[in-house]
Amino acid sequence: MSEVGGKNVYITVGGHLGSKDGYATFDPTEFKVGDLNVPVSLVNSALQKKMMEQRDRLKLPDFVNDVRVENGELVIKQK
Repeated sequence: MSEVGGKNVYITVGGHLGSKDGYATFDPTEFKVGDLNVPVSLVNSALQKKMMEQRDRLKLPDFVNDVRVENGELVIKQK
């Protein structure tokens, strides 16, 4: 939830979770502010910038080789 124009609105982001070079990755495919669909191309660069600012928090443990979502469940593959 975020505040926009003095009102609380839900921010919904959908996409693909993965990993690359030992870090979790997220590629957005959907972005909504409240009920309003926003083209991903309008927000992707800002979202990726925020993710880079938080890169240290996205570091996967050394024993994790890959992460992904299959059938709605998080799958973690060990090395």
